[in-house]
Amino acid sequence: MARNRWLTAAAVVVAVVAADQFTKTAVTHWAADRPHWFRGRFGIELAHNTGISFGRLQGGGRPVMVVVTVVTVLLVVLMWRLPSRFTVPLALIVGGSLGNLVDRYRYGYVVDYIALGLWPNFNVADAAILSGAVLVAWQALRTAPPRGDDA
Repeated sequence: MARNRWLTAAAVVVAVVAADQFTKTAVTHWAADRPHWFRGRFGIELAHNTGISFGRLQGGGRPVMVVVTVVTVLLVVLMWRLPSRFTVPLALIVGGSLGNLVDRYRYGYVVDYIALGLWPNFNVADAAILSGAVLVAWQALRTAPPRGDDA
């Protein structure tokens, strides 16, 4: 059973990183010169984020990369220690974190491109991190199944 858990986690992480990097590459080539608006304030607008979420800590550079790397490793440890119901939510967060770390190490910034009005631009990795965080909270708040650690 533990093997299936780790295969699932690995598949989720790889899928998130692949989708994130593919979309960033496509958007970088497609929308590099100008934004593309689809409906009102929804569109594709390339942005380079040198900080963390919501554009905080701009220019954080290497310290941000180190902290994000350490947090990602800690999340993998948590995935191993927590009940299996946390595996997919934590794998979403780890995949999103790794997707953004690839950008940080390659370019020195994260490529953001999804524009939603007043909301800061984001990407697939950010959406995976947010989705995983919501699912972790939901799993933490729900009553643990009587089977114990396997649910």
